[in-house]
Amino acid sequence: MESKIDLIMQEAGIEWDASTPNEDLPNFLKGPRRPFLLFWATSTFAQDADKSNNWRDNEMAKKIIVIDAGHGAKDPGAVGPTKKNEKDFNLTMAIKVEAILKDNPELKVILTRRTDVFLELEERVSIANKANADVFVSIHANSNSNKSASGTQTYYMRPTSKNLANTIHKQLVEATGLRDRGVTYGSFYVIKHTKMDAVLLEVGFISNVVEESALFDVDFQNRVALAIAKGLCAHIGVPFTGPAPAPTPVTPKPAEPAPYPAMEVIVGKKDFVGYSINNVTFVPSRPIGEMLGGKIGYAGGKVTINGSAVETVNINGIGHVPARALTTALGARIFWDKTNPKRVDIFPKL
Repeated sequence: MESKIDLIMQEAGIEWDASTPNEDLPNFLKGPRRPFLLFWATSTFAQDADKSNNWRDNEMAKKIIVIDAGHGAKDPGAVGPTKKNEKDFNLTMAIKVEAILKDNPELKVILTRRTDVFLELEERVSIANKANADVFVSIHANSNSNKSASGTQTYYMRPTSKNLANTIHKQLVEATGLRDRGVTYGSFYVIKHTKMDAVLLEVGFISNVVEESALFDVDFQNRVALAIAKGLCAHIGVPFTGPAPAPTPVTPKPAEPAPYPAMEVIVGKKDFVGYSINNVTFVPSRPIGEMLGGKIGYAGGKVTINGSAVETVNINGIGHVPARALTTALGARIFWDKTNPKRVDIFPKL
């Protein structure tokens, strides 16, 4: 391989033999070409040094964003009604956000993972802290035993991260079109132990069959990725240079809304949605039945409680049973609120 001195000599038009002994070098370099050679060597090395320094300064001037795709590999995260895995949604979104931001000359984007691998929480935090990141965003999908739970929520832990949470959440809610569950304090490991502004995003509920479908819709994902990217740029004060704004989002709605009056069902401290059908209160069987200690199954088009089939109405893919069936099968105590006919309280047997 040619050395730098070889290249300089060739560029200067000097016949040069790399085998020339070092002690002969002073005599070799004497002559009319000596001033030109010295100028050429000095300017060449100076230009190389400037290029190196400029590259280093430009890199140091960039804002560093770390995007964390939650879960991965052996840890699927939450699993939706149609068996879609949260980890897949999270990774897709992280890669989409990176794609939008990677060409911004003022940003450096780092992903904690870009394939289906498992990382401990400590590893995710370490990646951000070692990079001296300016912001950290962990992307997730929410889940709840109440299959009708819905909405978009953003968590922060340190007070200094609240502005980041508010900025991204505003963009995120507009993009998803889902219920706004707000910006909330949360002591999650990755936003607690990172040293920079950090938030954890719960884009929607994968446990809700309607929102699960939305989370894996390409147009929905593109809107959400754009919203996250815009929020990040706005927070750190970098001009957004991504693609043109996406069309106004359309709120996903159930294909077959329940044609029955809704009932508020309270079990302990949890709220569920039930329905009044011909003056009989029907409630979601699995989450409530299991909370009351029952074994819930499904056979022959009917819900079974501890192996016995009970009257069943399927609403949006979820089996609902009469509230009184829980009394018969599980000894539950049920109280209808006289002041609010749309509320039912259910308690386990004594």
